[in-house]
Amino acid sequence: MTKYILAINAGSATLKVKIFNTNLQELGRAQLERVGLTNSFLDYYWGRKSPRIHFSAGIKNHQRALKEIIKLMPERLYRHIKLVGHRVVHGGEDFMEATPLNKRIIAQIGRYNDFAPLHNPINLKTAEAAMTEFPQARHWAIFDTQYFKDLKEEIYLYAIPLKYYQHYGIRKYGFHGLSHEYMYQQAVKRFGRKNLNLITCHLGNGVSITAVKNGQVVDTSMGLTPLSGAIMGSRSGDLDPFIPLFLMQNQKLSIAEVQQELNFSSGLKGLCGASDLRDVLTMAGLKIPGHRHMVKTNSRKKELAKLAIKSYLYHIERYVGSYAGLIGRLDAVVFSGGVGYNLKEFRQSIMGAIFFIGRPKVLVIKANEELIMAQKLIKTAWI
Repeated sequence: MTKYILAINAGSATLKVKIFNTNLQELGRAQLERVGLTNSFLDYYWGRKSPRIHFSAGIKNHQRALKEIIKLMPERLYRHIKLVGHRVVHGGEDFMEATPLNKRIIAQIGRYNDFAPLHNPINLKTAEAAMTEFPQARHWAIFDTQYFKDLKEEIYLYAIPLKYYQHYGIRKYGFHGLSHEYMYQQAVKRFGRKNLNLITCHLGNGVSITAVKNGQVVDTSMGLTPLSGAIMGSRSGDLDPFIPLFLMQNQKLSIAEVQQELNFSSGLKGLCGASDLRDVLTMAGLKIPGHRHMVKTNSRKKELAKLAIKSYLYHIERYVGSYAGLIGRLDAVVFSGGVGYNLKEFRQSIMGAIFFIGRPKVLVIKANEELIMAQKLIKTAWI
């Protein structure tokens, strides 16, 4: 019997799906960008290249995005999908390995939604929608944190009273693990060995940097939540811990309002008003081929966009530089994600931050988190 695997990767503003056979051969893919924003667009490939579809009014949410993709999915693929993997960002220490999904497990994972408010609710709602759309398939969650589960205690524990870890699981988890694992796999193929010293950089609307020494993850920029680390599209990145307290005490913001500000209104958006780096680059005066820019600009916005770009790069360079010093000798710096893969000028700027460590190789890897998901499902869910 023909059996296919569907990998569903719901990001904060994207929905990516890929279909694989049991030999991990890719049979088709689709990607809907700018979900929840205006000017959404869909690229898809079901055996042949198809024209981009534009949704000028935007696609409201990921459930709608999934329906748009399924409408275009050939019956020859749809009817043979027997296993569906869902990227889920946060499952705490309870869920780090691939886990079969049902309503009870989804509710349990939902306890960690506050730790990943940009992603977990979207991940789980998309999974629920897919369970309705693909009732013939078994559905599994694949967690972003799995790649970092063996971090050492001195790395993952925060210097706060230990009871908060013991009772509430407050610790560093790390995220974008599927992307970082794929970068590591590809580097192993290039070098022909596993004991590599790497810095892997997932750069896009979300940003995370990971240090790998002798083939083992030793640190990563994100922590308890995907809010920490370098600045991102709408997330603040690292802050002085007093800032949220100040906002609550002096500005009388509620906890929910502070969470909203730091997750959805900060980062690039907080600095210049746009969260999509393509919009920010266009505001700064650069032309992005194929990108429809809808944000009105002026000289002040242009200067703020330039400032936002400098800040985005500085915080990445800070992590890359510190991890280079931590590792001591680098085989390569690996770039992936929409920004890392496409913007050579950004890669060159970041490499300038590690001038003191010689000339490690630069690897540019097109992201394929969905393949990692399919690999994990082959290992854990017999089909």
